[in-house]
Amino acid sequence: MRKLLLLLALAAGAAFAGFVYRQAVVEGAFGPAAMFGSAVLGLLVLVFALMAYLAGTRHRVLVGNLLLATVTTMVTYVVLDVVLGWILIVPLSPPLVPDPVRHHALVPNSHAELRQPDFDYIQRVNNLGLRGRDTTVEKPAGTKRVLMLGDSFTMGKGVQDNETFAIVVEQRLRPMLAECGGGSLEVLNGGVDSYAPILSYLQLARDLARLSPDLIVLNFDHSDLIQEAAYRHQAVRDPTGEILAVPQVWHDSYYERILSWTSRHLFLTRALLVYINRAMDHRELTVRRVVNEAGRDHFAHTLEGDVDRTAQWRDVFDSIGRIQRLAGSIHAQFLLTTYPWAHQLGETGWVPGRYVYMKKGERTTDVTERTIREHSAALGIDLFEALPVFKAYRGSEPLYFNLDPHWTVAGQRVMGEGLGRFIADRYLATWCAAK
Repeated sequence: MRKLLLLLALAAGAAFAGFVYRQAVVEGAFGPAAMFGSAVLGLLVLVFALMAYLAGTRHRVLVGNLLLATVTTMVTYVVLDVVLGWILIVPLSPPLVPDPVRHHALVPNSHAELRQPDFDYIQRVNNLGLRGRDTTVEKPAGTKRVLMLGDSFTMGKGVQDNETFAIVVEQRLRPMLAECGGGSLEVLNGGVDSYAPILSYLQLARDLARLSPDLIVLNFDHSDLIQEAAYRHQAVRDPTGEILAVPQVWHDSYYERILSWTSRHLFLTRALLVYINRAMDHRELTVRRVVNEAGRDHFAHTLEGDVDRTAQWRDVFDSIGRIQRLAGSIHAQFLLTTYPWAHQLGETGWVPGRYVYMKKGERTTDVTERTIREHSAALGIDLFEALPVFKAYRGSEPLYFNLDPHWTVAGQRVMGEGLGRFIADRYLATWCAAK
């Protein structure tokens, strides 16, 4: 038994040394999760070493019992953790594939069932990797195309394919365009979960510009600010600093692979790490965290007392400006939209979800809206602000889910109707005259 304990101590020691070296020297990062893992491995080294020492004394029987209890506890915890993970951890995103240029993309020609306490629906991705029905690369004759870009709000997380605001806009504008003799209308949904403007730009440049849209609509989400910063941190640039791609690389990291696997499979350990990070106020800016772990950081810029984000706003509008210029180069008009999260509509909405993401008593500010207006005006960008439309809503159906921050069917409808009116007022006359 003593030899077995010494082997276990050596194995734990090797794992501890390798893990610390990997994190401190190779990765150059040692967050709370890494410290927790190191502490567990270090404790195992001490426990097994102490047992090996005691096994050679009169406490041999006690050591045997302690070893049996330790192994039993560890095996029980792992089995329980895996079983709870299998039962309780549900996919929070549709099937995605790593992309060497734009980090991740939807899987073309796929169906996915998305389940959460707030919703259960089927999502279809078409032949071009866009949500909804199939279409052709070549624009049909006599058809105006509107291309929606954005993240999960645009993609329509939580609702069926025919309930996204892209469909609402199409249904509102199609008869109006036909009535004036302007032809048919097709609205394409290019939204992808957890996208930010830099990824939308790369998506447009490489994959979607060939669809010849007449209007490109970038729907700016509050999470875009911090996600843009994380993606840019991981971007590949040419010698001049031009961003060429944002490859998905976090799984190349040993530490990140462990965290990713843990997040997807181990319920108890994942919950423990969340509380450790929260207790230590860990806010490391990584793609994995800001993409997979929604939290207060995603919309902190809408709350009073936030930090200075001048550099982040500069970067995000650099990407938005790139989209605007690319739209002009393919003879498409460009529109930027913004919309609210539920906490901006008052303190009675999005309960109990709001208190998972923010503290009671925190108040919103209009700094974000003013900043977006100023940057848009400086670049000459058309801007639709949906906040007044949402505030004017007087219907009985909730606009947001109880826990998840996304829109319900009613929320998608409000966004679609408001955006449809704006597009009709701003662009329809030109489209009708160009028949």
